[in-house]
Amino acid sequence: MRRKFLAVIFSVFLTISVVPAKAHTFHTSLTRIDYNAKEKLAEISIRLFTHDFIPALERFAKKNVDLEKTPDADKYILKYLDANFILKDKTGAAKKLVWVGKEQKVDAVYIYVEIPLNENFDGYTLQNTIFFEMFPKQENVVVARYDEKKIDLIYKVGEKEKLISLKTETKN
Repeated sequence: MRRKFLAVIFSVFLTISVVPAKAHTFHTSLTRIDYNAKEKLAEISIRLFTHDFIPALERFAKKNVDLEKTPDADKYILKYLDANFILKDKTGAAKKLVWVGKEQKVDAVYIYVEIPLNENFDGYTLQNTIFFEMFPKQENVVVARYDEKKIDLIYKVGEKEKLISLKTETKN
């Protein structure tokens, strides 16, 4: 009986180890934008999966990038965001991202930037095309907050800009 059980376990293990691993097909980023009225800043945190981010950044920089060792890594990250994460005011003027820092975890990178704003971002548009050049099924989720209002935006490949309108959202 024990031999039969071990044979079944071994067969299952062998089958699993021989079946080729599929590349994952789900790619996502998560961004949170909070308007700090006291400091007059949009405080932005972006969570990216490391296994998606490094290839995209290297493709953009046209060189190998180690987030901890490459001297200009932060500069490349900010340039990548300047091209793919753009907040525009009500007149259509792009607002400048200001680098705050980054945090690298085992499987994710957290990027922190801010944008000086004299008003909240209600009525602004946001472009979030992070990784769209790499993954056809990429989805970027943005949670924007001002005061006690919140709006959730989901970007899919082909959706370049969305209006941030907090007037129709509910309290959290």
